[in-house]
Amino acid sequence: MSVDGNNRLRLYRQSLVKAWGCVDYNDWPIKLNAAFHLFLEEFSAEFLDDITYLESERGIALADIARAMNNPARVYRIIDASLYGLKRSRTPLVKQRQTTLKLLDMVKALKYGSEFNENGINEILSPSQVALLADKVPVSCTPFGARLIHQFCGAMWSYTESIFFRAHDVTKEIHGPYPLQDGKVLVVKDYLNLRPTEIWGDMPLLPCNSIRIVKKYAAGVNLTIDALNHLYSEQKLLIPHLEGYFMIVDGILADEDMATGLLEKMKEAVSAISSGVDEMSWNERVAKYAEIFWFRKRPVRDLRGLPWHVPAKVRERIAIGTDNSARRERLSAEQVSRLGQITI
Repeated sequence: MSVDGNNRLRLYRQSLVKAWGCVDYNDWPIKLNAAFHLFLEEFSAEFLDDITYLESERGIALADIARAMNNPARVYRIIDASLYGLKRSRTPLVKQRQTTLKLLDMVKALKYGSEFNENGINEILSPSQVALLADKVPVSCTPFGARLIHQFCGAMWSYTESIFFRAHDVTKEIHGPYPLQDGKVLVVKDYLNLRPTEIWGDMPLLPCNSIRIVKKYAAGVNLTIDALNHLYSEQKLLIPHLEGYFMIVDGILADEDMATGLLEKMKEAVSAISSGVDEMSWNERVAKYAEIFWFRKRPVRDLRGLPWHVPAKVRERIAIGTDNSARRERLSAEQVSRLGQITI
């Protein structure tokens, strides 16, 4: 392993320790760690096999495979799941590390800046792209508008978790904060795959597929984004510091009436899906989680021209499986740190 490779693996481990130590673990609708053993080995094997095939047999560049996955968080957060599968199949450590570096290369191909967000910035856009966006932000923001857009983002968090559980990366990429010349900062929130009828059938869902929200905050606002795409703020209240924003829905500039209408649809969807999930058995919830995981890597299956759905043998195992009781408890800070350091 080269010096650069070892350094990248060190930064990867550090990013996991930081993110795992800060995140507020939400176990809805199940404790995911206690169900991994029922499907993650096959998920990992299929995902990595598809990448290898696309590279070696189809001659598709790794960067182009990455672009099919669309957003960097979607790849970064799959790395740990891929490693879990490799460990379960007793893959040699050197191969695990080579695989991690390859997936990190895919993440890097989707970003202007570092794949690790060491400086707290998820830098996807170039300075020229940031400048173009900043110029489009209105120069003022009413108190009502500031409250509305923050309420909207809060509702989007609930909505995206209801449709993809903890796999937020399939449906969300928060990037920035991009520093502007006047000391102000720009934050971009891209919401994706907002209408996954393949997973939820006739459940009420948003009537759009994508939403982009661009927000400009006053100088002095301190925001950071870790490598797993968690946003942190040192300000208790961000609303008074918002100087302007705009929202694009499926390519169309949205006004406050459209935002208000979408808010109501989100509330309806979250209520319906939550009620439906609450009525599921534990095994049915795991099966839905597996379906979300397979949808998570669907772009590489589509690129290969193969069905993306969960294999029948995995569904059969889930149907009769039980949880791993050893993984039910939340880890302490010390345990999180130790786990991160031995991940790869």
